Amino acid sequence: MNPRVLTSLVGLISVAGTAQAAEQHIETTIVTASRTEQTLTEALAPVTVFERADIERIAPRDLQELLSRAVGVSFVRNGGRGASASLFLRGNQSNHTLVLIDGVRIGSATLGSASITNLPPELIERVEIVRGPRSTLYGSDAIGGVINIITRKFHNTDGIKPYLQLGAGTQGSIEGVAAISGGNAQTQFNLTAMAEETDGIDNTANNTAPHGDDDAFEQQAFNLSASHRFSRTAEVFAFIQQSDSESDYDTNCYGTGFAKFDCAPYTDSRVTVANLRGEFQLASFWTLTAAVGRSTDESETKYSYLDPAAVGVTGDVFETTRDIIGLQNDFQISEHHLLTLGAEQLHDKVDSSLSYGDDERDNEGVYLQWQGEMGPVNAALGWRNDNNEQFGSTDTRNASAGVELVEGLRFVASYGEGFNAPTFNDLYYPDYGNPNLAPESSKNRELSLKGDTSWGRWSLNHFRNDVDNLIQYNPATGGPDQIESAQINGYELVVSTELAGWNIDANASYLEPTDSRSGLDLRRRARRQFNIDVDRQWQRWGVNLGLRAVGSRFENTSNTDRLAGYALLDFGVSYQLSESIKLQLAVKNALDKDYVSARSFSFGDYQSLGREAMFTITYAPQ
Repeated sequence: MNPRVLTSLVGLISVAGTAQAAEQHIETTIVTASRTEQTLTEALAPVTVFERADIERIAPRDLQELLSRAVGVSFVRNGGRGASASLFLRGNQSNHTLVLIDGVRIGSATLGSASITNLPPELIERVEIVRGPRSTLYGSDAIGGVINIITRKFHNTDGIKPYLQLGAGTQGSIEGVAAISGGNAQTQFNLTAMAEETDGIDNTANNTAPHGDDDAFEQQAFNLSASHRFSRTAEVFAFIQQSDSESDYDTNCYGTGFAKFDCAPYTDSRVTVANLRGEFQLASFWTLTAAVGRSTDESETKYSYLDPAAVGVTGDVFETTRDIIGLQNDFQISEHHLLTLGAEQLHDKVDSSLSYGDDERDNEGVYLQWQGEMGPVNAALGWRNDNNEQFGSTDTRNASAGVELVEGLRFVASYGEGFNAPTFNDLYYPDYGNPNLAPESSKNRELSLKGDTSWGRWSLNHFRNDVDNLIQYNPATGGPDQIESAQINGYELVVSTELAGWNIDANASYLEPTDSRSGLDLRRRARRQFNIDVDRQWQRWGVNLGLRAVGSRFENTSNTDRLAGYALLDFGVSYQLSESIKLQLAVKNALDKDYVSARSFSFGDYQSLGREAMFTITYAPQ
């Protein structure tokens, strides 16, 4: 590891160690890391959690901005709001991170990744980010980790409450959120709806017609969730969420015979997720969870042609559906030992205007996990078998153990395996896919040191992830290729504390993401990243500052095209006008930094969002 990086990490811990004593924190509970409820202190996996209070304080314009504040998370975006984005968790491929909404697997079966753009923060209650492979619990896609997005909920039992938020900002941006929540001790519900639109920016540097225009984005979304407790031993949860968006982008428009026309291209997208889940206490030691869910990802490319000769020219249509049925049994075999046994079936289906060699497949998985506590040591062992209709049987395993060295200081060692089935695009997309691609597999080894003291929390992690048969896009060939193996070495530091009344959350990561054979960096992965968020409350006033710094990366696999690093400064201020009304101003990229995170093949650099400001008024009666 670079000595300067290590010095910086140690320095951050030293600074935090001199902070004034913080108030006692309330222990956060998570589910995603083990599929069972546990506290952050009990969790053996490295986890980042954003609560609803964090989301409201940061006021992110989209989910990408929120997630990029977490350690190990970076993005590449093809322009402004609404543009397609690639998420890299710990330097892994964008389709190596499993994204869930309330535990339901989402994402496009053709692309292999979730449409993060179509998941507005206004509908989110909290986000749990688990770093490291979780294939033993979730199967394919979880080589890099899992992101579970929990939708807005109502947790009180004292009647009906409304919520209203209106905002306006730069680039002609306007947004509105309305919600109503209610319930009693047995039944609770929440309905939230939002709409936003922005004139946007020109996504690419190419200004030749028809590309020298602003690329607008608009979105409408809603979420409805409800729960009902039938008895002390039976409760049912249900939700549905849908997001519709329209986003302009830059491309050349062709008709038959490759005749080129002037047009204004855009994409219509829809993401829908629905789930029904029941939790049943069958015995004092036995809890059964049964769930059925469906997610759909739809997109259609449309061209608003300016030339009458282009009548009848249409774009491509993609609709993928994922149906999942799951059963999970949790057996509390003693006070300190929990056994989990589960099974799930996943069905993927593709409907498209293009012809795929195969358009559906099934995957059946069974998993077993033991968690135990023995004095100062807690441990977990897991195993899963996935039987994929196309690729046969795959076993994955994991083992983790943590020991409390002294009070407030814990050492954790873990090993985990992952796998990922090639996407339908990788295999069958016309004039692109390769049906001979094999599934990817990984082995991750990790060491962690975690501190929980009177002044705050910190963790220092080192991991090595070896990925075999890595599938990546090669700009030189215009298609996917499969390298023998890749190795990602990484170091992470996370610190949370309070200093002179200021809450401070900082994290830093250093990665070495390389092709094992050539020694070259994997494309579009930054080696260094740093985040710090600072906030403070003075009676009615609140202030927050955020700094995100991302190191340089390579645009191509041959490492000849380097993209410079950049740093972005955000700030916000809020004022509680009354018990129910709050005013807030959020400024993003306050220094108007111009940067490039990716290049287009035909239109030059993808443009970065400049300085943005959004002013909101929120009505939320207590």
